Amino acid sequence: MRRHSQTPSLGTIAEAAGVSRAAVSMALRNHPRIPVSTRERIQKIANELGWRPNPLLAEAMSAIRAGQPTTDRITLAWVTSDHRRDGWRVGPFMGRCWEGAEERAERAGYRLEHFWLGDVGGNATRLSEILYNRGINGVIIAPLYEPGTLAMQWPRFAAATIAYTLTEPRLHRANDNHSAAARVCVARLHAAGRRRIGLALAARLDHRVADQWTGGYLLETFAEGIGNDALLHRPYDLDPKSFLAWVELAQPDAIISTEPRILEWLAEAKINVPTDIAYCSLDLAKDDGAVAGIYQDAHGIGAAAVDLVAGQLLRHERGLPQKPKTTVIDGRWIDGATAPVVPEGLDHALLRKTAHLLVNTGPFGTTHPVAYD
Repeated sequence: MRRHSQTPSLGTIAEAAGVSRAAVSMALRNHPRIPVSTRERIQKIANELGWRPNPLLAEAMSAIRAGQPTTDRITLAWVTSDHRRDGWRVGPFMGRCWEGAEERAERAGYRLEHFWLGDVGGNATRLSEILYNRGINGVIIAPLYEPGTLAMQWPRFAAATIAYTLTEPRLHRANDNHSAAARVCVARLHAAGRRRIGLALAARLDHRVADQWTGGYLLETFAEGIGNDALLHRPYDLDPKSFLAWVELAQPDAIISTEPRILEWLAEAKINVPTDIAYCSLDLAKDDGAVAGIYQDAHGIGAAAVDLVAGQLLRHERGLPQKPKTTVIDGRWIDGATAPVVPEGLDHALLRKTAHLLVNTGPFGTTHPVAYD
């Protein structure tokens, strides 16, 4: 089985690192016999030289050890269900998920390819046939346009999904820590002096995350002693008329939401943000500080989905898992112009208090293993 022509040999890496070929081989497999510092140094040199793991070789060796025949599995399918082929690219979250998945797949030696259910008239069984006939055995189900089921021929594939929109069957999944995100928003607004913290959230969107945003909000407002049913505005969809009527009746001094148009609605109503009402988002489109809130690590979520599929492929696991696993990726709080900053001195206490909820307060630090054992 040939190595990729662009991939340096173990000998080349060994010479550059000043170690033996055996040491390079073990370092690239994260073998515990090689000290962590040495492993990281060798892996860094290997990456700089352009080394990438070869999933074909990894599967071949795995199959040989298991006494099974080898087959080529190089492409992973990214399956979407929007009304338009590239409709999923419009939202920043899904775009970042794809980037993270594509990057992780490339680093692991796979190739990620997009497949749209619309090309087969929404027929998941037909898509399964196409993928299987092309020798594609790894599938990532991107968040569905509408929550529901998907009748893929699951026994043929190693599969994972992102978020909670695939209601049946239950697959391994990767998603954001939604409950913790809502709790951190409440805790930070409360520490900044806000006492009437409202949640204005479309139930339609909350259902997509298993209602965890509302659950986290209710839990933290109860824990902070500021729970108030009147401060929860959760219609099926948000609209400016009912939203502003709620604001006038409930009199919140801070609002948590996912709807960016709320800032426009408040401005049109002559309500100053953040003086009159602070605002923070549970799903920031950007982390530039223009808006306060949670910046989901969509890049890391996409990468985690690839990890879940690649691990199954290399363990020769196919079909629905008996014990589906969920990989939860923390987002990051972003101080922004729409909410007051926690006063100095209180911020460290707050971080200690919420450390078990959401640990990524600095730049994302998603790891990128070079092998799947």
